[in-house]
Amino acid sequence: MKLHDVPLPTQEEYERGMLSWLEAQRGPVWVTLPGTNADRHRVVVTLLHGNEPSGVNAFWHFALSPPACAVNIHFCIVNIDAALNDQPFTTRHLENKPDMNRCFGVSGDDASYTLAAEILSRIEALEPEAVVDIHNTSGTSPAFAVTINDDEKHQQIASLFTERMLCTSVRLGALMEQTMAQSPFVTIECGGVQDHNAVEVAKNGLHHFMTAENLFLNHTGFWPVERLYHPVRVQLKPDLTLCYHDRFVEESDLTLPPDIDRHNFGWMAADSLIGWLGERGLDAMTTNDGEGKHPISDLFYENDGELRLKHPAKLFMITTKHHIALSDCLFYMVVD
Repeated sequence: MKLHDVPLPTQEEYERGMLSWLEAQRGPVWVTLPGTNADRHRVVVTLLHGNEPSGVNAFWHFALSPPACAVNIHFCIVNIDAALNDQPFTTRHLENKPDMNRCFGVSGDDASYTLAAEILSRIEALEPEAVVDIHNTSGTSPAFAVTINDDEKHQQIASLFTERMLCTSVRLGALMEQTMAQSPFVTIECGGVQDHNAVEVAKNGLHHFMTAENLFLNHTGFWPVERLYHPVRVQLKPDLTLCYHDRFVEESDLTLPPDIDRHNFGWMAADSLIGWLGERGLDAMTTNDGEGKHPISDLFYENDGELRLKHPAKLFMITTKHHIALSDCLFYMVVD
Protein backbone atom coordinates (compact mmCIF):
# COMPACT_ATOMS: atom_id res chain seq x y z
CA MET A 1 0.00 0.00 0.00
CA LYS A 2 1.56 3.25 -1.14
CA LEU A 3 0.60 6.70 -2.34
CA HIS A 4 -0.19 7.14 -6.02
CA ASP A 5 0.17 10.54 -7.70
CA VAL A 6 -2.87 11.04 -9.92
CA PRO A 7 -4.24 13.99 -11.91
CA LEU A 8 -7.54 15.70 -11.32
CA PRO A 9 -10.49 13.81 -12.84
CA THR A 10 -11.29 14.53 -16.46
CA GLN A 11 -14.68 15.84 -17.55
CA GLU A 12 -15.67 12.29 -18.52
CA GLU A 13 -14.52 10.85 -15.18
CA TYR A 14 -16.32 13.63 -13.33
CA GLU A 15 -19.57 12.89 -15.11
CA ARG A 16 -19.31 9.21 -14.12
CA GLY A 17 -19.25 10.32 -10.49
CA MET A 18 -17.01 10.29 -7.45
CA LEU A 19 -17.57 6.64 -6.54
CA SER A 20 -16.58 5.53 -10.03
CA TRP A 21 -13.42 7.64 -9.82
CA LEU A 22 -12.52 6.21 -6.40
CA GLU A 23 -13.10 2.67 -7.63
CA ALA A 24 -10.64 3.28 -10.47
CA GLN A 25 -7.81 4.19 -8.08
CA ARG A 26 -5.14 1.63 -7.15
CA GLY A 27 -4.99 2.77 -3.53
CA PRO A 28 -4.37 6.00 -1.58
CA VAL A 29 -3.91 8.98 -3.90
CA TRP A 30 -2.13 12.33 -3.92
CA VAL A 31 -3.64 15.04 -6.14
CA THR A 32 -2.01 18.44 -6.64
CA LEU A 33 -3.83 21.61 -7.67
CA PRO A 34 -1.29 24.15 -8.95
CA GLY A 35 -1.31 27.56 -7.32
CA THR A 36 -0.40 31.07 -8.38
CA ASN A 37 2.75 30.79 -6.29
CA ALA A 38 4.26 27.41 -7.21
CA ASP A 39 6.93 27.65 -4.50
CA ARG A 40 4.45 27.46 -1.62
CA HIS A 41 2.33 24.54 -0.47
CA ARG A 42 -0.63 23.60 1.71
CA VAL A 43 -1.87 20.06 2.32
CA VAL A 44 -5.35 18.62 2.83
CA VAL A 45 -5.59 15.05 4.14
CA THR A 46 -8.95 13.30 4.12
CA LEU A 47 -10.64 9.90 4.24
CA LEU A 48 -8.25 8.54 6.87
CA HIS A 49 -11.49 6.98 8.09
CA GLY A 50 -13.51 5.37 5.32
CA ASN A 51 -16.85 6.32 6.87
CA GLU A 52 -16.11 10.06 7.00
CA PRO A 53 -16.69 11.42 3.48
CA SER A 54 -17.18 15.19 3.91
CA GLY A 55 -13.56 15.92 2.98
CA VAL A 56 -13.57 13.84 -0.19
CA ASN A 57 -16.99 15.25 -1.11
CA ALA A 58 -15.51 18.75 -0.79
CA PHE A 59 -12.55 17.70 -2.95
CA TRP A 60 -14.96 16.42 -5.58
CA HIS A 61 -16.82 19.74 -5.48
CA PHE A 62 -13.61 21.55 -6.43
CA ALA A 63 -12.18 18.87 -8.72
CA LEU A 64 -13.67 19.87 -12.07
CA SER A 65 -13.40 23.61 -11.65
CA PRO A 66 -10.95 24.49 -8.87
CA PRO A 67 -10.84 28.02 -7.47
CA ALA A 68 -7.78 30.18 -8.08
CA CYS A 69 -5.45 28.60 -5.55
CA ALA A 70 -2.99 31.02 -3.97
CA VAL A 71 -0.40 28.24 -3.53
CA ASN A 72 -0.09 24.60 -4.54
CA ILE A 73 -2.83 22.63 -2.79
CA HIS A 74 -2.16 18.94 -2.25
CA PHE A 75 -5.04 16.56 -1.48
CA CYS A 76 -4.14 13.22 0.10
CA ILE A 77 -7.13 10.84 -0.07
CA VAL A 78 -6.17 7.89 2.05
CA ASN A 79 -8.44 5.01 3.03
CA ILE A 80 -10.22 4.37 -0.25
CA ASP A 81 -10.37 0.60 0.35
CA ALA A 82 -12.35 1.08 3.56
CA ALA A 83 -14.55 3.75 1.97
CA LEU A 84 -15.60 1.35 -0.81
CA ASN A 85 -16.07 -1.67 1.45
CA ASP A 86 -19.64 -3.00 1.68
CA GLN A 87 -21.95 0.03 1.46
CA PRO A 88 -19.84 3.05 0.46
CA PHE A 89 -18.64 5.24 3.32
CA THR A 90 -19.83 2.96 6.12
CA THR A 91 -16.55 1.27 7.13
CA ARG A 92 -14.12 3.16 9.37
CA HIS A 93 -11.27 0.75 8.62
CA LEU A 94 -11.10 -2.81 7.35
CA GLU A 95 -11.35 -5.47 10.06
CA ASN A 96 -7.82 -6.74 9.47
CA LYS A 97 -6.34 -3.25 9.40
CA PRO A 98 -5.54 -0.73 12.15
CA ASP A 99 -7.24 2.63 12.40
CA MET A 100 -5.19 4.79 9.99
CA ASN A 101 -5.42 7.79 12.31
CA ARG A 102 -3.60 5.81 14.99
CA CYS A 103 -0.57 5.05 12.80
CA PHE A 104 1.31 8.38 12.69
CA GLY A 105 4.56 8.72 14.58
CA VAL A 106 4.32 5.12 15.81
CA SER A 107 5.48 1.83 14.35
CA GLY A 108 3.76 -1.45 13.63
CA ASP A 109 3.87 -4.49 11.39
CA ASP A 110 0.94 -3.56 9.16
CA ALA A 111 1.46 -1.68 5.88
CA SER A 112 -0.75 1.09 7.27
CA TYR A 113 2.16 2.29 9.41
CA THR A 114 4.41 2.40 6.36
CA LEU A 115 1.79 4.41 4.50
CA ALA A 116 1.46 6.84 7.43
CA ALA A 117 5.24 7.31 7.39
CA GLU A 118 5.16 7.94 3.63
CA ILE A 119 2.44 10.56 4.02
CA LEU A 120 4.43 12.31 6.74
CA SER A 121 7.62 12.15 4.67
CA ARG A 122 5.82 13.67 1.67
CA ILE A 123 4.44 16.48 3.86
CA GLU A 124 7.78 17.20 5.52
CA ALA A 125 9.53 17.41 2.14
CA LEU A 126 7.08 20.08 0.98
CA GLU A 127 7.38 22.17 4.17
CA PRO A 128 3.77 23.32 3.75
CA GLU A 129 2.38 26.46 5.32
CA ALA A 130 -0.41 24.44 6.91
CA VAL A 131 -1.98 20.97 6.97
CA VAL A 132 -5.65 20.24 7.63
CA ASP A 133 -7.02 16.76 8.22
CA ILE A 134 -10.75 16.60 7.42
CA HIS A 135 -13.00 14.25 9.41
CA ASN A 136 -16.60 13.63 10.44
CA THR A 137 -17.74 12.78 13.94
CA SER A 138 -19.41 9.44 14.62
CA GLY A 139 -22.59 11.10 15.90
CA THR A 140 -24.54 14.28 15.30
CA SER A 141 -22.35 17.22 16.28
CA PRO A 142 -21.46 20.79 15.44
CA ALA A 143 -18.12 21.31 13.73
CA PHE A 144 -14.93 21.74 15.75
CA ALA A 145 -11.16 21.66 15.39
CA VAL A 146 -8.63 19.61 17.37
CA THR A 147 -4.99 20.51 17.96
CA ILE A 148 -2.19 19.78 20.39
CA ASN A 149 -0.95 23.37 20.15
CA ASP A 150 -2.81 26.51 21.21
CA ASP A 151 -0.76 29.10 19.35
CA GLU A 152 -2.16 31.75 17.03
CA LYS A 153 -1.43 29.86 13.81
CA HIS A 154 -3.45 26.83 14.89
CA GLN A 155 -6.29 29.08 16.01
CA GLN A 156 -6.31 30.93 12.69
CA ILE A 157 -6.49 27.72 10.67
CA ALA A 158 -9.31 26.46 12.88
CA SER A 159 -11.19 29.73 12.46
CA LEU A 160 -11.50 29.15 8.70
CA PHE A 161 -13.79 26.21 9.44
CA THR A 162 -15.35 26.53 12.88
CA GLU A 163 -15.78 28.49 16.08
CA ARG A 164 -14.60 25.71 18.43
CA MET A 165 -11.10 24.37 19.04
CA LEU A 166 -10.06 21.59 21.41
CA CYS A 167 -6.51 21.58 22.73
CA THR A 168 -5.67 18.03 23.78
CA SER A 169 -2.84 16.30 25.62
CA VAL A 170 -4.07 12.83 24.60
CA ARG A 171 -1.70 11.04 22.21
CA LEU A 172 -3.14 8.28 20.03
CA GLY A 173 -1.03 8.30 16.86
CA ALA A 174 -3.24 10.84 15.07
CA LEU A 175 -1.92 12.91 12.18
CA MET A 176 -2.43 16.25 13.93
CA GLU A 177 -0.02 15.16 16.69
CA GLN A 178 2.80 15.57 14.12
CA THR A 179 2.33 19.35 13.97
CA MET A 180 5.47 21.42 13.40
CA ALA A 181 6.34 25.05 14.08
CA GLN A 182 6.71 25.80 10.36
CA SER A 183 3.79 23.55 9.35
CA PRO A 184 0.86 23.62 11.79
CA PHE A 185 -1.43 20.57 11.59
CA VAL A 186 -5.11 20.93 12.55
CA THR A 187 -7.85 18.31 12.54
CA ILE A 188 -11.25 19.56 11.39
CA GLU A 189 -14.30 17.59 12.52
CA CYS A 190 -17.01 18.82 10.15
CA GLY A 191 -19.91 17.32 12.13
CA GLY A 192 -21.70 14.02 11.73
CA VAL A 193 -21.99 12.30 8.36
CA GLN A 194 -25.76 12.72 8.49
CA ASP A 195 -25.59 16.40 9.48
CA HIS A 196 -26.84 18.37 6.50
CA ASN A 197 -24.22 21.12 6.83
CA ALA A 198 -21.12 18.94 7.34
CA VAL A 199 -20.08 19.01 3.67
CA GLU A 200 -20.71 22.76 3.57
CA VAL A 201 -18.33 23.22 6.52
CA ALA A 202 -15.65 21.35 4.57
CA LYS A 203 -16.33 23.18 1.29
CA ASN A 204 -16.45 26.67 2.77
CA GLY A 205 -13.42 26.19 4.98
CA LEU A 206 -11.35 24.62 2.22
CA HIS A 207 -12.24 27.41 -0.21
CA HIS A 208 -10.70 29.93 2.20
CA PHE A 209 -7.77 27.59 2.91
CA MET A 210 -7.05 27.19 -0.81
CA THR A 211 -7.49 30.78 -1.95
CA ALA A 212 -6.17 32.99 0.90
CA GLU A 213 -2.95 34.68 -0.12
CA ASN A 214 -1.73 34.59 3.48
CA LEU A 215 -3.39 32.38 6.08
CA PHE A 216 -1.86 34.25 9.01
CA LEU A 217 -0.79 37.83 8.27
CA ASN A 218 -3.45 40.30 9.44
CA HIS A 219 -5.87 37.40 9.55
CA THR A 220 -8.38 37.58 12.41
CA GLY A 221 -10.39 34.59 11.31
CA PHE A 222 -13.98 34.18 10.25
CA TRP A 223 -15.11 32.91 13.64
CA PRO A 224 -14.17 33.97 17.17
CA VAL A 225 -12.70 30.66 18.35
CA GLU A 226 -13.86 29.17 21.64
CA ARG A 227 -10.99 27.12 23.04
CA LEU A 228 -11.51 24.10 25.27
CA TYR A 229 -8.58 22.58 27.12
CA HIS A 230 -7.56 19.11 28.34
CA PRO A 231 -10.43 17.01 27.02
CA VAL A 232 -10.80 13.68 28.79
CA ARG A 233 -11.30 10.53 26.72
CA VAL A 234 -13.91 8.25 28.34
CA GLN A 235 -13.91 4.56 27.45
CA LEU A 236 -15.51 1.30 28.47
CA LYS A 237 -12.93 -1.22 29.63
CA PRO A 238 -12.10 -4.05 27.19
CA ASP A 239 -14.43 -7.02 26.82
CA LEU A 240 -17.31 -5.34 28.65
CA THR A 241 -20.81 -4.89 27.27
CA LEU A 242 -22.50 -1.69 26.09
CA CYS A 243 -26.14 -1.12 25.15
CA TYR A 244 -28.10 1.89 23.91
CA HIS A 245 -31.59 2.04 25.44
CA ASP A 246 -33.86 4.45 27.29
CA ARG A 247 -33.60 2.36 30.48
CA PHE A 248 -31.09 -0.01 32.06
CA VAL A 249 -30.52 -3.23 30.14
CA GLU A 250 -29.90 -6.28 32.33
CA GLU A 251 -26.45 -7.90 32.05
CA SER A 252 -25.05 -4.77 30.40
CA ASP A 253 -22.02 -3.12 32.00
CA LEU A 254 -23.13 0.26 30.67
CA THR A 255 -26.37 1.44 29.09
CA LEU A 256 -26.51 4.83 27.37
CA PRO A 257 -29.59 6.62 26.01
CA PRO A 258 -30.05 6.08 22.25
CA ASP A 259 -30.12 9.85 21.71
CA ILE A 260 -27.14 10.69 23.93
CA ASP A 261 -25.40 12.39 20.99
CA ARG A 262 -27.91 15.26 21.28
CA HIS A 263 -25.69 16.49 24.12
CA ASN A 264 -22.68 17.04 21.81
CA PHE A 265 -21.09 20.37 22.81
CA GLY A 266 -23.92 21.33 25.15
CA TRP A 267 -23.06 22.18 28.76
CA MET A 268 -24.54 19.62 31.13
CA ALA A 269 -25.22 20.46 34.78
CA ALA A 270 -23.75 18.58 37.72
CA ASP A 271 -25.87 15.53 38.63
CA SER A 272 -27.06 15.12 35.01
CA LEU A 273 -27.98 11.54 34.13
CA ILE A 274 -25.56 10.01 31.61
CA GLY A 275 -26.73 6.38 31.65
CA TRP A 276 -26.97 3.26 33.79
CA LEU A 277 -24.25 1.02 35.24
CA GLY A 278 -24.20 -2.74 35.71
CA GLU A 279 -22.73 -4.76 38.56
CA ARG A 280 -19.20 -3.46 37.99
CA GLY A 281 -20.34 0.10 38.63
CA LEU A 282 -17.86 2.86 37.84
CA ASP A 283 -15.09 0.27 37.55
CA ALA A 284 -16.45 -0.59 34.09
CA MET A 285 -15.12 2.72 32.74
CA THR A 286 -11.72 4.35 32.35
CA THR A 287 -10.33 7.72 31.27
CA ASN A 288 -7.33 9.18 29.45
CA ASP A 289 -6.48 12.87 29.43
CA GLY A 290 -2.83 12.40 28.41
CA GLU A 291 -1.63 13.62 31.80
CA GLY A 292 -2.78 10.92 34.21
CA LYS A 293 -5.40 13.11 35.83
CA HIS A 294 -9.20 12.92 35.99
CA PRO A 295 -9.94 9.34 37.08
CA ILE A 296 -13.51 8.15 36.58
CA SER A 297 -14.37 8.71 40.23
CA ASP A 298 -13.47 12.42 39.88
CA LEU A 299 -15.88 12.90 36.99
CA PHE A 300 -18.88 10.64 37.69
CA TYR A 301 -20.75 9.05 40.56
CA GLU A 302 -23.23 6.19 40.82
CA ASN A 303 -26.63 6.63 42.43
CA ASP A 304 -28.91 3.56 42.52
CA GLY A 305 -27.28 2.26 39.34
CA GLU A 306 -27.49 5.61 37.56
CA LEU A 307 -24.33 7.15 36.06
CA ARG A 308 -24.32 10.88 36.85
CA LEU A 309 -21.96 13.81 36.40
CA LYS A 310 -20.09 15.10 39.44
CA HIS A 311 -19.46 18.53 37.92
CA PRO A 312 -20.81 20.70 35.11
CA ALA A 313 -19.23 19.44 31.88
CA LYS A 314 -19.31 19.69 28.12
CA LEU A 315 -19.41 16.35 26.27
CA PHE A 316 -18.44 15.91 22.63
CA MET A 317 -17.57 13.26 20.05
CA ILE A 318 -20.40 11.25 21.55
CA THR A 319 -21.27 8.32 19.33
CA THR A 320 -24.27 6.02 19.20
CA LYS A 321 -22.44 3.62 16.88
CA HIS A 322 -21.86 0.57 19.06
CA HIS A 323 -18.69 -0.71 17.36
CA ILE A 324 -17.01 2.70 17.36
CA ALA A 325 -17.91 3.33 21.01
CA LEU A 326 -16.23 0.04 21.94
CA SER A 327 -13.21 0.20 19.61
CA ASP A 328 -12.50 3.93 20.01
CA CYS A 329 -14.24 5.73 22.86
CA LEU A 330 -17.67 6.56 24.31
CA PHE A 331 -17.08 10.31 24.24
CA TYR A 332 -14.75 13.10 25.31
CA MET A 333 -15.54 15.65 27.99
CA VAL A 334 -14.28 18.92 29.39
CA VAL A 335 -15.10 19.70 33.02
CA ASP A 336 -16.05 23.20 34.09
